[in-house]
Amino acid sequence: MSIMDQLKVIDGYFADNAFYISSIAGFPLEGRFKASGLRSLAQLIDENEPFSFALGSNTVLHVPVELNRQLKKELFMITDWLEAEKE
Repeated sequence: MSIMDQLKVIDGYFADNAFYISSIAGFPLEGRFKASGLRSLAQLIDENEPFSFALGSNTVLHVPVELNRQLKKELFMITDWLEAEKE
């Protein structure tokens, strides 16, 4: 099973030693991320606390707490894949 088949919360693709996120939990979120940035983001997520992304000055994406564990897991999976590709 490929890593892309394992992603349930994050949608995106790999290119140029980075991961391009197109959505999280079905909400549009566009960005290009390297392994170090994704690892830092994953480490900020507490599995039992609300987590939100600020998208510009007037948009906030609230991730439901029940998705935090899966989101964190997927961010680490993507990071591990990017780091393995670098080697």
